[in-house]
Amino acid sequence: MTAPEVVLLDGGMGKELRRIGAPFRQPEWSALALIEAPTRVAEAHRNFVAAGATVITTSNYAVVPYHLGDERFAAHGHELTALAGELARAVADDTGALVAGSIPPPFGSYRPDLFEPDRAPAVFDTIVHALAPYVDLWLPETLGSVAEIEAANAALDRVGDDTPRWVSFTLDDRAAHPALPSGESIARAAASLNATPHLAAVLINCSLPEHITPALRLLREALGHRNDVAIGAYANAFRPDPPTNYAANETINEARDDLTPGRYADIVDDWIADGATIVGGCCDITPAHIAEIHTRLDRADAPAVSGG
Repeated sequence: MTAPEVVLLDGGMGKELRRIGAPFRQPEWSALALIEAPTRVAEAHRNFVAAGATVITTSNYAVVPYHLGDERFAAHGHELTALAGELARAVADDTGALVAGSIPPPFGSYRPDLFEPDRAPAVFDTIVHALAPYVDLWLPETLGSVAEIEAANAALDRVGDDTPRWVSFTLDDRAAHPALPSGESIARAAASLNATPHLAAVLINCSLPEHITPALRLLREALGHRNDVAIGAYANAFRPDPPTNYAANETINEARDDLTPGRYADIVDDWIADGATIVGGCCDITPAHIAEIHTRLDRADAPAVSGG
């Protein structure tokens, strides 16, 4: 791999929690470990740092009304999200990693049709205020529409701090050409970020890696005028035929067996060649995948560096 500096993210926390024996089921998904076994969350973070990740993402992705239900989120959403921040911060302080504060879709991933703009501000505000003391950067992620992108950024605007923002959207893996699940284009998503303060990076995540490759090129073109904004990606390892990410809200998907660490690192190599300077993994991307990327970065004398 060739790049002057590449920031290496972690991989999929949910499946890593499952792999190490943390309680894990739907509908709570990764939130269950925060509720019942928070030490396992710290263990999963440490596994990714040991693999070479220099940025770890808070494990509050499923602490949203979609997974917890409205009543449990209202009662415990702030507390559980803050716990996710505290756990990540402790690992980061011990290891030198940075903490990315996850801001997930509140009403279901890959389902912009379920987005409720009137309810979203309260959910996003809960997440942002709970995580603010712990994060080095913000990561609104797996956003499926411009409406979700704008609502997440509006919550960060209300905080009013200067913490860097890495904004990440997902793709419709069923589409013939790269687009968000809403049908909006990559260019439209990028344009929606033109006035975003403290924007440091735009990423694509939780899509098939083979689909991210052409989308990343479109993103680079759309942001060609922004030399101050990095691009990057972190894919999932869901089965591609048919794409199974849309079922991941309700079921626990099994990973594809052809996306070995070496194969995934080959694809990441292409992303870096296309200008990506932030790479990592999402659902089903394991510490072994991250370790292979890290090894290749070291071999190319382009070590992963912290990205604050």
